[in-house]
Amino acid sequence: MSTMTADEIRFASRTRSAADYPGTIRSYYPFWDTRYRPFLIKAIEAIPADRFDFKPRPELLTAHQIIVHIPEAERAWIHQIVEGGTDEEWVIPHPEPGQGWKTVRDVPDHAALLALLEEWHRPTQRWLDRPVAELERVIEYKFKDGTERRYKLHYILDHLQEHEIHHRAQLNLYLRLMGIEPPSI
Repeated sequence: MSTMTADEIRFASRTRSAADYPGTIRSYYPFWDTRYRPFLIKAIEAIPADRFDFKPRPELLTAHQIIVHIPEAERAWIHQIVEGGTDEEWVIPHPEPGQGWKTVRDVPDHAALLALLEEWHRPTQRWLDRPVAELERVIEYKFKDGTERRYKLHYILDHLQEHEIHHRAQLNLYLRLMGIEPPSI
């Protein structure tokens, strides 16, 4: 679990800028690891383990499934699409659509969830440390259904950062619906 307080994270992140990472892709994302990810971790830590199955409607993801989905998506975009690795799905549609989703990867507790987030963010971090010219790299990908798409690496990284922020906000809303004050961002 993270050791910095929210105030310490907030203060430390205020000193970051693109200038801290000259010539690297990270110059476009100076707050991902210094502000967005730490506050995602704070939101995850705030969810009691006995409330992991909370969801406000039957067809939605549970709090636990949202957390598992974040590294699942990061793995898919970076490992599978950018780097040509294998496909894995960890949160799949429930056989009864009105029941939402099923988790098929065993991630039983906070420690396992945080380890999974860390494991699949490391490849992204390696890309962030590459030269900024790599943002123009075009990735061509053919999906199982035969559909072909072309993406710039810049689009993929922007999408992943936005995806993480989106689901952090969703977790904070779930916390409020559970009657728990979410961590301040």
